[in-house]
Amino acid sequence: MKKKNFAFTFVLGVIFILNINFPLRKQNIYGKYINMNFDKPICCVEAPHTADTLVLYKDNTFKSKFYGIGTYKLDNGINPEIELHYTDFGQSAAYKTYFLNGIFEKPKIVLSADSNHYYEKLD
Repeated sequence: MKKKNFAFTFVLGVIFILNINFPLRKQNIYGKYINMNFDKPICCVEAPHTADTLVLYKDNTFKSKFYGIGTYKLDNGINPEIELHYTDFGQSAAYKTYFLNGIFEKPKIVLSADSNHYYEKLD
């Protein structure tokens, strides 16, 4: 009976670790991100549906062909979040989303979880 309980607990622990979203270290946040799965049906106008590269700089600025040049705010808690601030049609705009940082995976900035649309870190 103890072996069954141990095996069950071990399997649950492995599943939990493989699916947990780990907080990011600051040096893991900065860098280039590539737009992935953008060819899915358009879900929202706030996300790029063409090839795009998002570059996050250490001074809390970013650049992207889609968003242009702007600033960002991070909340790197248990569920890391990012808020992009940019100009859209001459008006201030913001896009708030979150990071996925699974074990053995590159960090991702989720654009649409339903269509698996995200930016994936290059370096």
